[in-house]
Amino acid sequence: MISPPDYQFCPFCSKKLSIRLEENKKRKYCASCSWTYYPRVALAAAAIIIRRDKVLLVKRGKQPYKGTWMFPAGFVDFGETPWEAIVREVKEETDLKAKEGKLLEVLQNKDDTRESGHLTFFYQVTAQGQKIKTDREENQDIGWFEIKKPPKIGWQNHQKIMKILQERR
Repeated sequence: MISPPDYQFCPFCSKKLSIRLEENKKRKYCASCSWTYYPRVALAAAAIIIRRDKVLLVKRGKQPYKGTWMFPAGFVDFGETPWEAIVREVKEETDLKAKEGKLLEVLQNKDDTRESGHLTFFYQVTAQGQKIKTDREENQDIGWFEIKKPPKIGWQNHQKIMKILQERR
């Protein structure tokens, strides 16, 4: 089981948090201002773009997993749907335009300390455009790779999706 962040102090009044039983669950709360901490997961979305038995991957330029490859992906911004995040991330990370997509899998991330336990929505995406270009602030490189011979992929869930793609070929 993945544990949520272990907050010790109230984000509103800075008083030490206490624990109380609510809905048969132990919840952290602030006795001073009555704020209750309800842990929840973040969302991310990843685009699987395949052309002629090759998959489009980006090489991470930041930690975690700097220098390894992944599907174009990112966190879902507040107010976005996972599909809207796909459209935005595909444009930012590949310079292609996501046209349509099919939800392939939803997996819980266990190896990202930035947002422990977040859910990633993996979409198989049809993208428009021929020239690829990546965002150099986030990524080191971009490229098409044979599905059967991918480069080193960092994220465990991206590895799992790549294995699924390989089994289907």
